[in-house]
Amino acid sequence: MSALDDILKAIPVQGLLQLVYFWLKNRKRAKRYRKWAKANGLQFALTGQSFQAPPNPATVDQSELHGEKPLSSQQRMFAKRFGRSKIQSQYGQFISNRFRGDWQSDKNICWGSWKGYTVVSWDTVFYDYVVATGQDFDWSEGEFSSILILTDMPLHRTLITPKKLWKRLASFGIEEGSSLTLKNVKFELDSFNKQYQVKSNDPKWAFAIIDQAMMEQLMEHGLQHGIEINSGGIMVSTWFTMEPEEVQKQLDACVDLLGNIPEDLKHNTTD
Repeated sequence: MSALDDILKAIPVQGLLQLVYFWLKNRKRAKRYRKWAKANGLQFALTGQSFQAPPNPATVDQSELHGEKPLSSQQRMFAKRFGRSKIQSQYGQFISNRFRGDWQSDKNICWGSWKGYTVVSWDTVFYDYVVATGQDFDWSEGEFSSILILTDMPLHRTLITPKKLWKRLASFGIEEGSSLTLKNVKFELDSFNKQYQVKSNDPKWAFAIIDQAMMEQLMEHGLQHGIEINSGGIMVSTWFTMEPEEVQKQLDACVDLLGNIPEDLKHNTTD
């Protein structure tokens, strides 16, 4: 009997109920997302198996950014079916939710052109298992949504997260393993500092892109979830799943943010 057989035999009834729950949930979500994608000229894929990821426009070597640890033999066997999110792996410079779950599976993928930018939105079903004693396993499962806006602008790694408690939950997936390498950025506008937390590996660049107009735009229209700006684009990370209407609002907010970057910074990096 293989180690994978041991794991599957150990799945409790609760784990089976979770599998059924997320299967039914995604059948309903697939209908809504397929309709929304068609209405907005986007392509739709139920799973990652039929999804062709757009090219990664990152201008840095991904291998030097957030390399993943080698999988154990048990993880390699299970990864044949689930593994890491194929989308997350394709855009390895983004750390958003990379470490959530032992295995991840992409669902309800929408991608194409949005106001001149290549975008991808998707759900990730994630699975965790903990070996308690011997062959005793504890399973858990969850699901969250992500959005990616791709661009070849020279962007520096910056996190912008709302300070409200429930909004901060989504930022945990972004900041995990990265906060110590980023510096807090404070602005002269106190109302903006109270509403958002900004961290960047280049505070000078963050000050340059988040000017008075940008702060007013963010406070007026708002980012409902934390965002990670990095070479190659912007990733929106959530704690739970989003409905298509919410995805649309966040896409518009991020496109507006990119559009408000000063023209000289869209082509040249800050020294």
